[in-house]
Formats: sequence, C-alpha cells, structure tokens
Amino acid sequence: MASFFLVLVTLLLPSPEPPPAVLHGGRAAPRAWLAVDRGALWLCWDDGARRGAPDPDCWQRVELPTAVDPRELRAVFLDAGTALVRDADERTLQITRGDVAAHPADVAAQDVLPGERPTPLACGPTGHVPIVMQGRWAWRAAPCSAGAGTCVAAPALPRLRRPIGFALFLAVEARTGERSVAELGARTIAGAEIVAAIGGAFDPAGWFGQRLAWQELQAARRPQARALPELRSTGPLAAREREALAAAVCGGQVR
Repeated sequence: MASFFLVLVTLLLPSPEPPPAVLHGGRAAPRAWLAVDRGALWLCWDDGARRGAPDPDCWQRVELPTAVDPRELRAVFLDAGTALVRDADERTLQITRGDVAAHPADVAAQDVLPGERPTPLACGPTGHVPIVMQGRWAWRAAPCSAGAGTCVAAPALPRLRRPIGFALFLAVEARTGERSVAELGARTIAGAEIVAAIGGAFDPAGWFGQRLAWQELQAARRPQARALPELRSTGPLAAREREALAAAVCGGQVR
C-alpha cells in the first residue's frame, strides 16, 4: 500500500522538462538571463534574486525574424538592458529591454560581438538555474561550489647565509723540546712553544657551486602560495571551513 501511494505521489508531482540552453548576463548584466527553449528565444532582464527567491514570471519571449534559428544563436549582454544575438548566417540582432522583438544591429558600432552559445547549466552563478516544468518557467536551487582561494605557506627553512667563496683558516701548533745548557752544569731544560698561523684561500669553482645551491635553497624558503581545495560547505560554515583548510595546508590564514 505504501509503495502504491509513493508511486501515485510521484506521478502526480510535476517533473521538470529537459534543461533549457541558457546564458547568464555575467558582469555586464548580473541579473539577466537568455534562454533557448521550445524553439524560441527567451529573456529575463531581472531575475529578482537580490530580493529573495528568483521570479519565474520574469521571462518574456523574443520575436525573431523567420529565417533565424534560435538553436544556432550566439549571444552577449552589453548591459542590463541590451543584448546582441548572432545567427549562423552572421546576422547580428539587438534586443532592448522593454521591446519584445529583435532588430538588426549596427555591427560597426559595437565593441563586442556575440560569441557564446547558450548551454544547459548544472549550477548558476546566482545560486539558481532556470528550468521548465509543465511548460512554465521555474527556478531550481543550484549554487556553484566556490573555490576556497589560496593561502601562503611560511618558509620551511631558516635564514640562509650567503656563500662568500673565501675560506679563512687558523692553525695552531704546540712544540715541546729539551736542550742542554753547559753553563748550568750540563743540566737539561724542557721547553714548549706555540706556533699560530692564519691564512685564507679562494676557490672560484667551489664558490660557484655553493652559489647555485644557495639560490635553490633560497627559492625553497620563500613563502609559497598554495591553492586550497573547493569548499563543501555553504553559508556561515564556509568561512570556518576556509580557515581550517588554510591552517591545514599552509599553517596560516587565507590571503
């Protein structure tokens, strides 16, 4: 009975259709979206995500010339109220917010030309992606995992002394001996003397090898920037996870 009820509920619940091909507005239009679905071009100029849940009624269908196939379009957002699309025949059309039709654009006056094709997205830069359910637009929560950034690892080696190539040495020699003095009745006298010598030497070949080794060790002791793994947490826990990763990887704080 329970299995039958579960199957019945599953059948009654609306199921999403294949994901539409979409393009986010990026930095030029962070709240805008362009989509190709059901053989038509659609635009959402403001998804309303900054006010809470995205608005499923923001979408409007754009009228295209008959010869233009929406599936072949490339697009780009110029700003929050202007988008360009280009078809397979290299015809460029401009869409302006508030207008439901696309019109030929002056290509020579444009600094940026359409180059990106809409494609289904697994996650959205705003934390949601548009979907279609029973012929109506909706939004699905799908935040993209954020990279934790980098951290700076402290040097693993202590401060190194620069090789100078000049070797300084000190030699000390102690000598002892005995001698006979006739004036003292041929008595033997023991004596000792210390001889110290200071010298230096320079070996060009040895200095060059020491210099190369010092440079390699010096590079190894510089602070190293290391990439942190992607975060698995979201919300307030993400910051704590980031600090924990930085401490484990670099023993320090995230830069």
